[in-house]
Amino acid sequence: MTSFNSIGDLSRSFQLRLGQSSLKSKLDRLTQEMMTGVKSDVPKALGGDLTKISHIEARLTMLSTFQLNISEAQAQFQGMQTALDSMRKTVDDLGPSLLTQAGSAGEDGLRAQLDGISQSFRSMFDTLNSGVAGRYVFAGSRSDTAPLGSFDDMVTALGVAVAGAGTATDIAARIDAWFDAPAGSGGFADTTFQGDDTGSTQLSVAPDRQVSLSLTANSPAMRDTLKGMAIMAYAADAGTGLDGTTLRNLFTEAGARLIKGSTGLIRAQTDLGQRQAVVAQAQSRNAAEVTALSVARSNLINADSYETVTALEETEANIKSLYALTSRLSRLNLTDYL
Repeated sequence: MTSFNSIGDLSRSFQLRLGQSSLKSKLDRLTQEMMTGVKSDVPKALGGDLTKISHIEARLTMLSTFQLNISEAQAQFQGMQTALDSMRKTVDDLGPSLLTQAGSAGEDGLRAQLDGISQSFRSMFDTLNSGVAGRYVFAGSRSDTAPLGSFDDMVTALGVAVAGAGTATDIAARIDAWFDAPAGSGGFADTTFQGDDTGSTQLSVAPDRQVSLSLTANSPAMRDTLKGMAIMAYAADAGTGLDGTTLRNLFTEAGARLIKGSTGLIRAQTDLGQRQAVVAQAQSRNAAEVTALSVARSNLINADSYETVTALEETEANIKSLYALTSRLSRLNLTDYL
């Protein structure tokens, strides 16, 4: 009889501990679901079929990657627009001014402006060498390298390129040829441009959309502007080695090229604006898809807040009851029993 009662007590104690453990696990699970809003056992909630949720998660991951590319493209394009705007303001002011002064200013007045114009050209170099988030925006696919080398080395190279030219027309033509020389010919593309405008700069911003960051310091729109500034930089470097007539004609040649360059910069900005619009449209479409997928994901795995709270309150009540029962049974003795 004593042995039977002893086994019964042990069994009852085991059952109480088992009940406590079960309720504690249920409490932890419900607490987690209430805090995260997600069912703790997703495979069980989906009946073991994870196909839909896996597809949704993969799609959301892909869209997250697109968003990173969109952020990069937006930053790069905005950096380019800011640089082009700065360059265009300089060119818009300087181009017409050079043409006007070529016909009206005295030789001393023309010479007095050369150093200032050369400094403006140096500033333009710095603008083209600008970077966004550690990437040089006008370097093409070689975005870890500043697209333009030494300004002083470029001016020296220009002097070599125009050596022997006798007229302003010849000087300007040789400078044009130096900037337009194909890679491997010893011109601008070899001696000054250090980026890469042949590699891929494509960024995927949506499943069916890509944008290219293909505008570089070696693009025609940039070279047309640089040609006009380079003529004036050459004139500043040559100094008194140029006679008054040649200097005056160089002002005319430079002014004409800068006006042409301004048109090219406007076209470049327009093209960038169109690409920015593509990126903005892709961002809107991606955001709409993320919202739809997130709702679908929630419908599959989110825990019902009302049911969770109700079950949590019920579990807490059961735990309190179990603890009360355990406390009462633990105080039983032979006197109480008799």
